[in-house]
Amino acid sequence: MRLRLTIVAGVATLLATVGLYPLYESGGWFGPGFGAILVVGVAGTLTRRFRVAAVLCPLIGLAALFLYLTVLVASGQSLLAVVPTPSSTARLGRLLGEGWHDANAYAAPVPMLPAINMLTATGIGLVAVLVDFLAVRARRAALAGLPLLAIYSVPAAVRQQAAGWLAFLLSAGGYLGLLVADGRDQLAGWGRAVFTRRWSPAVPVDERPDSGPL
Repeated sequence: MRLRLTIVAGVATLLATVGLYPLYESGGWFGPGFGAILVVGVAGTLTRRFRVAAVLCPLIGLAALFLYLTVLVASGQSLLAVVPTPSSTARLGRLLGEGWHDANAYAAPVPMLPAINMLTATGIGLVAVLVDFLAVRARRAALAGLPLLAIYSVPAAVRQQAAGWLAFLLSAGGYLGLLVADGRDQLAGWGRAVFTRRWSPAVPVDERPDSGPL
């Protein structure tokens, strides 16, 4: 059940990022963002598999995101292309600073510069960490809508222009799907249905209670 909810949380985050398309000249940001969501989801699944304390789950998600970004943009400075080193960490910090500067220097839609690409993947990854923790570990799927709304609202804050109706429908559909998956998961926690003779499938339809009003 938790695995299904993890997948739905990742899909909801991915659908919310569709609204970012007005900010960029091309779709090159989508792949790194999807990778960040995937890595965070796998890290969250492992923390639940091994029953890690809830307070540590976001930290592990951030650590997984850090490793992903190291492989993404600083593999040449890291050990075995994965293990962070002072040089790779310095490159990540430098790119984040450059990405923030470029995002403020260019008017949207911005070109897909390496620094902006990394800044976008970082932001999407942070949202994925929050959504995974709130919806799956803390079982507060409704609150997970806040980071989803935040990432959807970025184009309106930057360009004073909301994303199109299709992006809105995708984002809203992802959030509603997350709520439905959480509701089904919590109902399943009550146990399996118990049938009596009155509710047995063998009883003719006309003898069963009328559930139409319900």
